[in-house]
Amino acid sequence: MYSNELKLYQKSIESIWTDEHISKSLLEAHLDESSDAASRKHIRRMDIVNWINNKIKPHSNIIDLGCGPGLYSYELGKLEHNVMGIDFNKKSIDYALKNKFINGKVEYQYSNYLKDDIQGRYDVGMMIFCDFGALIPDDQKIILQKISNLLTDDGIFIFDVFGKNEIKNKKDNRNWFISSGNDFWSKDPYILMEEIKIFEKYYTLGTRYYLLNQIDGKIKEYIMWDQYYDENSLKELMSGNWFEIIEINKDIIKYKEETLLIMVKKKKL
Repeated sequence: MYSNELKLYQKSIESIWTDEHISKSLLEAHLDESSDAASRKHIRRMDIVNWINNKIKPHSNIIDLGCGPGLYSYELGKLEHNVMGIDFNKKSIDYALKNKFINGKVEYQYSNYLKDDIQGRYDVGMMIFCDFGALIPDDQKIILQKISNLLTDDGIFIFDVFGKNEIKNKKDNRNWFISSGNDFWSKDPYILMEEIKIFEKYYTLGTRYYLLNQIDGKIKEYIMWDQYYDENSLKELMSGNWFEIIEINKDIIKYKEETLLIMVKKKKL
């Protein structure tokens, strides 16, 4: 039974990452160099890759969680790091495997990093394109503990999030439209209903989509979350979850929304 109003950190049964059509659309968005909608344009990706490369030791062992088609992993492999990319979009992983760096320094695994066991020992963990802030708090704790267990004693975790000021520009909204299909959401004609809800106290934005297929009448629900941060909220989150902040950079990621690039290290026991 679908609820009338989106609740804080509510989860949907369906996932855009495993939907046969949408996962293909997501891969196409990652590979679209005219847009920053998924993996960012190449020039912006390289700003991040070069920043990471200058912060880590040569020939680092890196785990890239939510690697998509491996665009960041590929570039770090070219810089002679050893990278394991993990993603839950099968089409993205299949693409990455076909195009992985020729010297074998980059490998890929189709896996749900929240639920599946991850093996290995790494100098660096990374989650790029604000994937960390898309996780609800309970899932953030799961992934932070997993990363802490995967990292060496002096290992670091690098990720990016949206800045807290950005949520001030967001508003609650409900909208719908009709499509003839063959686009991002579906190959069939459909009706899409979108709900955006702001939870101001938690600096969190929820987006819910209802997709009504006009051919078979089936409805699918997709819910996504974005959480917004500043230095204080990041320090509080990390201090309670096995890490301490090394650096917060507001200048590397130039985007239409303020985006913070964060590097944290494991706490000493």
